[in-house]
Amino acid sequence: MGSSPIAKSGNLSPIPISPGLGNDVAEPAVSSAQAEFETIFNERYVLLVRLATAMVDQRSIAEEIVQDSFHQLWQRFDNVETPTAYLRTTVTNGCLQELRRRRVRRKYDRPDRPDGLSEEQHFLLDALLTVSIRKRTALVLRFYGGFSMAEIAEAMGTKTGTAKSLISRGLADLRKVIEK
Repeated sequence: MGSSPIAKSGNLSPIPISPGLGNDVAEPAVSSAQAEFETIFNERYVLLVRLATAMVDQRSIAEEIVQDSFHQLWQRFDNVETPTAYLRTTVTNGCLQELRRRRVRRKYDRPDRPDGLSEEQHFLLDALLTVSIRKRTALVLRFYGGFSMAEIAEAMGTKTGTAKSLISRGLADLRKVIEK
């Protein structure tokens, strides 16, 4: 019995077509769904990591959230009509889940701070952390992510008017903190 290509190197490699003839190799077939998924991944991954990083302030956690979102999309790819909207929503929800976890941890410990920020940037980040999670999410999606009001509403699962209200109230909350 021959060993599998995975057992030899730990990586996937093309599988020989004919047993005993190692020089004929089959190219793995790429489905149209896989090709479409790869295109979406290549176009959206970096943008989604930037967005998630703006929301959770840690690139490593942001990358995990985005990777989890792509994994969820792949599992449901045949049933998802708009993959990019699905990704925006799952990334936003993943970030909100992380922020909820942090809120609990914050009661007992100070959150990690990004390195290399100026004093003014630390001040603004601290001010942003005083805003409720929903308002903060809307602000980050709008001003860092560049999302339209309709995209914010879709990603947060609200109406457009609610998204506008969250941004307006979030900005008012930031002004109060900054003016103190």
